[in-house]
Amino acid sequence: MVLPLLQVLITALLIAYAGFWRRQQTKRRAKNWNDIISQLTDNDWGIEEITERYLYKSGIRATPKDVWQRIDGCRGLWAMYKNAPVLVQLADYAAEHGEGVDEELLEGLRSDAFQIRLCVMLALAQHMLSASSTGASVNAHRATATYSAMLYRLTAFIQEYSTSLFPSYLDAIA
Repeated sequence: MVLPLLQVLITALLIAYAGFWRRQQTKRRAKNWNDIISQLTDNDWGIEEITERYLYKSGIRATPKDVWQRIDGCRGLWAMYKNAPVLVQLADYAAEHGEGVDEELLEGLRSDAFQIRLCVMLALAQHMLSASSTGASVNAHRATATYSAMLYRLTAFIQEYSTSLFPSYLDAIA
């Protein structure tokens, strides 16, 4: 008696989740460029202090210990966590409105966003659960390096495939 009820409940939950996911995808695709850009968190958390020209060059010029302080710790990590999927949405929008898009580069940007979010979650967990901040600093450095590389690659991507969107992208990111 319990098993059929459990099967019906699980099936109903899966169908409800599929409907929710489908509606979210429809809303996401209906957004225009300005709607997506408005979701970005401001860069007032120190990314430009630790990178050399974060839109046109990738790489970090700070030690893991310095990164934590310069990005304002959890605040900077959370901003990267929130911005990563928005940057992927920008890339997807630029790809939809561009010509001859490099799918490998687009998939690399998606992978970067996933890695950023994973590193941020690890860093935040290590910061909260550990007395030592070394692990959190290392993961924060890794997240920041990946975020910097993602911004560089996204800038090149938009510049190459959607030049009409490039000025508004620079205004939003810089």
